[in-house]
Amino acid sequence: MAEVPALRRAIAILRHMASSNRSITAGALVRSLEIPRSSAYDILAVLEELGLVARTESGYVLGAGVHELGASYLRTNPLQRLAQPIVRQLAEDTATTAQLAVIRGWETEYVLKEQSLKSVAVITATGVRMPSYLTATGRAILAQLPKSEVLAMLQSETEFVTRTGKGPTSVKALNAVLAQERRTGTAIEHGEVTPGISTLAAPVFDVLGRPIAAIGLSFVTETLPEDTDPIVDQVKAAAAEVTAKLR
Repeated sequence: MAEVPALRRAIAILRHMASSNRSITAGALVRSLEIPRSSAYDILAVLEELGLVARTESGYVLGAGVHELGASYLRTNPLQRLAQPIVRQLAEDTATTAQLAVIRGWETEYVLKEQSLKSVAVITATGVRMPSYLTATGRAILAQLPKSEVLAMLQSETEFVTRTGKGPTSVKALNAVLAQERRTGTAIEHGEVTPGISTLAAPVFDVLGRPIAAIGLSFVTETLPEDTDPIVDQVKAAAAEVTAKLR
């Protein structure tokens, strides 16, 4: 087997960072992985240039490039194949449009869409991308990530965009929304993507317990029942079923 020390060390650094829920200093990586200090700094500089890690005040975290690689993998792995019948059944059971989405960079990318005959048309066709902080599916994923990772993902966003005049307009405002959605385990947006349309979403987790996708339901806001618990339970159940199949 060919020996490529720098590559092995780079992968070891990324895996070590993936196992942590907080930023890690270069010194801590040197001690934990027994990597020469000069090599660790050189590798971190290259990984940062490639967007695979990002530097914060307290150390390094995984960068948006890792999510892009993960999203590319998801498009060729069993996720869509396993999720499609579940998403289709959810759409039929609720007479809505159901979607499966991942995060690519700082955007939500819809990779699967199933629509019942009675559902309303929404702009979530496969391949469409939206700012992750505006969409329920994007926020369902973001809410389950460490704050430092969310900050690194959005660090290039100098100004939050809005489609309808609604939604968080800063990282601080987004963190407040994510804190609430983290507690409930679901995310919901009312008219932030399309006026008059609401979307409810729940995260899907991989074998390591990381949020890799989300399932969302879109419906006319006026048709939302006062008691949304039954719908919430259906979305959570669908997401949990996909999670179980991935494991």
